Order: sequence, then structure tokens, then C-alpha cells
Amino acid sequence: MDNNVTNQRFSMLKQYHTDTLNKAIVEKKVDEILVPFLLEVVKIPDIFTSSSCAGRIMLLSTNEEESKKISSFHKKYHRTVSFEEIKRDIAQVSENDLWLKIESFIFHFGCKDYQKAKEVLSFSQEFGLKKAGIITAKDGKYILEITSTQFMALPVKVYDVVLISDDYLKLVLERANKKMEINFERLSRFSKSFLEKFK
Repeated sequence: MDNNVTNQRFSMLKQYHTDTLNKAIVEKKVDEILVPFLLEVVKIPDIFTSSSCAGRIMLLSTNEEESKKISSFHKKYHRTVSFEEIKRDIAQVSENDLWLKIESFIFHFGCKDYQKAKEVLSFSQEFGLKKAGIITAKDGKYILEITSTQFMALPVKVYDVVLISDDYLKLVLERANKKMEINFERLSRFSKSFLEKFK
């Protein structure tokens, strides 16, 4: 593809996602902890961010097949959670299955060309984020998905039947909160190193 067309495509994509980010920040749809980092990323000429999450503990209401059409977030916590809080929130659901899940931070970065995408990918892998890859590869639009590995998922309720004891829930939540602490510490180091490398 002609370089002018490639540059134009990237510029349009970057502007679109920057406008979308700014609107989402105003509407408080962006994880607050990520806002300073994302606002610095958009200043980098050949990189943009299209979506992100700081990491979360969540209760997911779903069915046996975990169908996306049926699934919905019952609760999302972008922080550690107390036993009393999670116990109360589990009790509120009496239909479908309820899963307790822990997910680490995730970023989608857009790059102008393959060279820059390769640089971001190599940096992420060298940082220790092995779950990183280029998921879209077109001239003017290289998208990378980069995530950490703090993860957990288990069913806690089927309709109105709680599947786990309080003692087991306390153990699971202790592990989940520890994973979140590790996640946020790693997120802080990644954000700082990313800006030092590319800004």
C-alpha cells in the first residue's frame, strides 16, 4: 500500500480511538488507575490504545454453555474485595450460574507499521508478558493484545444453590486478592517501563 494511504489510515484510526478514549474518560468508563498512562500513550506519534482494563475480580452470571448472549456481569471490582462483600453479592443472584473470575490487566495497542508493532511485542515479552501477540496486521493498522497471567475461574452458584462453603470462599478470595495485588504491582511497572521505552 502507498505510504501516504498507510499514514492516512493510521492517522484516522489514532484520532478516532483518541476521541473515543477522551469521551470514555469524561463518562468515567475507563478504569481510573489507567487514565494517566493512557493519556501519555496517545501522545506517542506511532502508537494508540483502542481498549484496556486494569484487571478485576468479577461475578459473572451465565448459563451452562457460558453463552455471550446470556452472560452478564453481576459485579465487577477493580480492586481487592472483602469476604462480607462477595458473600452478600453472591446471595443476590438466584438465576443462571454464577462464576467468580479473576482477570489480569489487558491492553490493545495500535501501531503504525509492522516494525513498531514488533518493537512493542518484543518489549512486552521481554518484560515478562508472554500472552502478547499481533491480532490484526494491515498497513496502517497493526493491533496488539497484551495481557498478564493472573487468572482464576470457578463456579460458585447454580441458580439458588451455593456450591462452595464459607471456608473455601475465604480461601479462594484470599488467593484472588493476592493475584490482584500482584496484578496492580505489575501493571504499575509495565506502564512506567512502556513510557520510558516509547515516549
